[in-house]
Amino acid sequence: MSEEVKRSYSSPLREQAAASTRLLVRDAGHRLFTRDGFVATSMRKIAAEAGVSERTVYTHYRNKVEIFQDALNVAIAGDEQPVAMRDRPEFAAVLSASAAGQMIVEMVRRNGVVLERAGALIMAGIESSGADADMRRISDEGEAAMRANCLALAEALVGTGEVLPSFDVEAVADVLVTMLSPHVHQVLGWPADRYRDWLAATLRKTLLSPGT
Repeated sequence: MSEEVKRSYSSPLREQAAASTRLLVRDAGHRLFTRDGFVATSMRKIAAEAGVSERTVYTHYRNKVEIFQDALNVAIAGDEQPVAMRDRPEFAAVLSASAAGQMIVEMVRRNGVVLERAGALIMAGIESSGADADMRRISDEGEAAMRANCLALAEALVGTGEVLPSFDVEAVADVLVTMLSPHVHQVLGWPADRYRDWLAATLRKTLLSPGT
């Protein structure tokens, strides 16, 4: 077998093995960050949790901040594609709902799915933000993205003409930022269907004109 054939055969295998190891490390970090907190989690602990050497962990990530950021991005998005939530078809689908009530149902459903995957990790970052500058930066960036997303949703809701006249776009965004937050989700700790039904009903009652 020629050297060129060997390389073409082994390269995909090496890439697959590297991707599998990176996944092990990322998932191990996710578990430890949510269980023990960011500050108490070390690269050595992540290696032990993943069942690999500490040197292997450093092969894939420079530090635990990179592991946290990668785990958070994947947990929020649900995949490894570097596409912001605002630019995903799922977000566009919510905005395209013609009726405000249906828009609220869809945003609550999709937000609940995200928080089931990422809520505990987001809270771990927030809780560590006072002790770590990187966690403060990541938390601030997350809050800014959440605000921007909620402003877009608020504009779409107000645009239906079904929102109470006492609520302008900024006020609707304030309500959405609060009610869709991981804080509310984590504090309640309810089953997904109960959380979803309660939140959708509460947002409709709070924001929409009677009869809509």
